[in-house]
Amino acid sequence: MKGNIKKAVMIFVIGFATARATFLGISPLAIGFFAAAYMEKVSPGLLFITILAGIGSVMPPTMVLKYLLTMISAIILLESPLIKKKELPTKIYFYIPAISLGIYAMMEAAANGWNMDFIIMALMEAIIAYVSGLIFSIGIGFIAKQPKGTKMTNEEMISLSVMISLLIYGIPNINNPYIAPIETAVYFVIMLITYKYGAGQGAVTGAVSGITLSLRGASLNGIGWLTMMGIVPALFRSLGRIPTAAVFTMTVAIISIIYEDVGLSVKEIGALSSALLLFTLLPKSIVYRVEQDRDGAGQNLLTLDNLKKLTNTRMRIFSESFLKLSKILETITERQMRLRQKEIDLIFEDISERLCKNCRNCTFCWEKHFKEAYKATCDLFETAEKKGYIETNDVPAYFMEHCICSDELVLETNRGFEIAKLNNIWGNRLAESREVIAGQLKEVSSAIHSLTGDIYGAARVMRSEENKIIRRLRAHHIDVKSITVLERTDKRREIVLSAAVGRRRCITTKEAASWISEVLGVRFVVSAASKSVFSKNYEEYIFFEDTKFKVLTGVARAMKNNISGDNFSIMKLESGEEVIALADGMGTGKEAADESETVLALLEQLLEAGFKTETAIRLINSNLVLKADKQTFSTIDIGTINLCTGMCEFVKIGAASTFIKRDNWVETISSTTLPIGMFKSVDYDSVTKKLYEGDIIIMVTDGVLDCLQTVDKEIYMEKVIMDIKSNNPQEIANRILDHSLSQRNYVPMDDMTIITAGIWLK
Repeated sequence: MKGNIKKAVMIFVIGFATARATFLGISPLAIGFFAAAYMEKVSPGLLFITILAGIGSVMPPTMVLKYLLTMISAIILLESPLIKKKELPTKIYFYIPAISLGIYAMMEAAANGWNMDFIIMALMEAIIAYVSGLIFSIGIGFIAKQPKGTKMTNEEMISLSVMISLLIYGIPNINNPYIAPIETAVYFVIMLITYKYGAGQGAVTGAVSGITLSLRGASLNGIGWLTMMGIVPALFRSLGRIPTAAVFTMTVAIISIIYEDVGLSVKEIGALSSALLLFTLLPKSIVYRVEQDRDGAGQNLLTLDNLKKLTNTRMRIFSESFLKLSKILETITERQMRLRQKEIDLIFEDISERLCKNCRNCTFCWEKHFKEAYKATCDLFETAEKKGYIETNDVPAYFMEHCICSDELVLETNRGFEIAKLNNIWGNRLAESREVIAGQLKEVSSAIHSLTGDIYGAARVMRSEENKIIRRLRAHHIDVKSITVLERTDKRREIVLSAAVGRRRCITTKEAASWISEVLGVRFVVSAASKSVFSKNYEEYIFFEDTKFKVLTGVARAMKNNISGDNFSIMKLESGEEVIALADGMGTGKEAADESETVLALLEQLLEAGFKTETAIRLINSNLVLKADKQTFSTIDIGTINLCTGMCEFVKIGAASTFIKRDNWVETISSTTLPIGMFKSVDYDSVTKKLYEGDIIIMVTDGVLDCLQTVDKEIYMEKVIMDIKSNNPQEIANRILDHSLSQRNYVPMDDMTIITAGIWLK
């Protein structure tokens, strides 16, 4: 808030001085400054009073009336609904005050009998007011909008230099041998600009100040030595404020010694001393250095390219790490189909510890008749391993004759083998989980590798396009802080910009997209992630090059029970693709609905995150396989349409056939795979087709085809689709559903869902 007040005060001071800069009895520069500051919404009321006070301080009231009426007329016209509702180019707004001034000046010429001098003066006033308004708008925009420490462009430097010269020109003369406000202002401004912005801006400021002083009667030689004062101290600005002031003083002293006509009087020494005091004592918030970009734009692009290469290298390292980790998990994974000898030995030791150790016949069995007891034990365990358990009649004859704990032997053997089987099951489950996780890590590695390629493949286009966009948006009162135009690997351009608008402006991003389209000659649209209206604070907005095709969809459904087990999703991705997905959970009702909903929810999240369709399918399958409570099965049918090229990739996992309707024929795409979530390795059918304008994609669940009472259901459905003489996707879906239900007296045998999608040129 304090920063905005300081900027407003600075603009008012310059405006007051500019309004005092009259020549030939006219003050068109005051109207130009008023128009520029008014367009930047710099407190219009105070601005009006400031400009009027500046003109009134140097001109008689009768002359002030012309400029008073000009400003009032300009405000009325600029705030009128007819103009305010329209988004006109910036130049048009500057015409209004200039033409108003020209009209009142012509009225003055008419009052003086249409004197040619007055007519020429009226035309000159209007032209100067318009041109100066455009020049001032650049400098005022820099003061009002640019954050602290921002470097000036050449246009901003020229505009600010002109305003500085008018500030000096507007300072009143004081006939006092010891007070020199004009010289003080000149010395201070040159020191300040040189210290802040360097030799270039310092030299321009010195030259402009010299020209301004010459207009006030000073020698033209002053232009040269004031320019030198703006160049030499800049070489020492990096040392700090005090060394810069010292070098500036030495430069003035040397120039006064070399050139005899530049002798320093007491008045000028006082002015120099006053300027030095101001320069050294003012706070750092006013007197500070703006560091220049030594490397230039080319080096910036090189730095960005190096950063992109570094990111690419790091991402590839991550990708390789995930891939190695997946291979390690695969190597340590080993499934066990039978009990190993080690596990059988543990069962034997456990039974010996529980039964034989404290048995009174232990010595008889395991010392005197060891071979017979050992053979009987092996036979017993072999039977238990084959059957999974043993019964009393499975006990060998030796134990039946000599073992006094034969019943307990049966129980302990079954208990030991049951525990071993459970351990085996959980071990296999763990091994299967390792395999699935290894597959997930491999897919993540593949996704990172693919993403890295996309990032590194994106190239920054020429900065000339960025500058064109900035100029056009600023012409419509959108202040662009930064902008980057990127070209993706698929040649689609993406624009990322940080921008804001004034408090009293309401501009939509859709309007900005149309202006960007006009500049680049290609239609652009706003990203769904960006706001629809520009904020008064700087925020990031993203625009994409529009696609060639558009898709219209239709949906028709019928349920066997109250809840349908079918679910569908229609997504438009920022990559320029539209995804149509249809999932059918096994069975009907809520359980089937939950299964298909889970599959589609995972699919949406992965595709929106940038994963490829095949990668997303494998990750979804591994998640379903790893579900601890129960297995989840679902068919899934995916159609991914590239809206730029018209290519469509169909991926089917246990899904019913898909149909493509064209002018005079229908194509069928079938699948023979099993539903997703059944096995750790998912099998899917994938086929890519080229779509043309007017093609209709028809995706159905198996409930639709099951209603058809014929053997060749796909061939029959092709005939049904061909008989539909319509290109309306919704009507086609409704007719197919109605025909299928009519085959079963309108009683669904299963949940039925039909999705249709038609593709057309935009």
